[in-house]
Amino acid sequence: MRGAMHGGSQSKRELLAAGAMRTCRNYPPMATKEQVQEAIFKREGFRVALELLDQKRRTLPPYEYAVMAPQRWKVSDWKNARLEAYRLLVKGATIYRGDGSAIPRDLALGKLRDTYYEANYGSLDPLGEPPVQQGASQKVTSLTAHRKRSK
Repeated sequence: MRGAMHGGSQSKRELLAAGAMRTCRNYPPMATKEQVQEAIFKREGFRVALELLDQKRRTLPPYEYAVMAPQRWKVSDWKNARLEAYRLLVKGATIYRGDGSAIPRDLALGKLRDTYYEANYGSLDPLGEPPVQQGASQKVTSLTAHRKRSK
């Protein structure tokens, strides 16, 4: 009789243990603060430090964007759009340049990402640093000597 009621010979406990039944609440996957910060770095190309409102909080929603934000966006645009899910959980977010220093003001994401390239490879010039021309100072002519003086 019991087997007929449950669609077989397994009890509810056995079905739960086997993973065949789900609980009534399906929670979204959660991530640690460090996992979110690392996901942002991998997706967006810059480092972020999140300051949580509740220091005891262990989990946050995962950072689930498929592509990086546009280069023309400013950091403030990115924070407003991409950190919306964290608004009630995070007190602040510090954004870091490629040299490890915090950015002092808002700037375009393209410029921010360039600082990481520059920190790793030196020059942003595709061929490296442009060669310094010898005698470059001789090519500069003072215009004050050539101007006509008005009387």
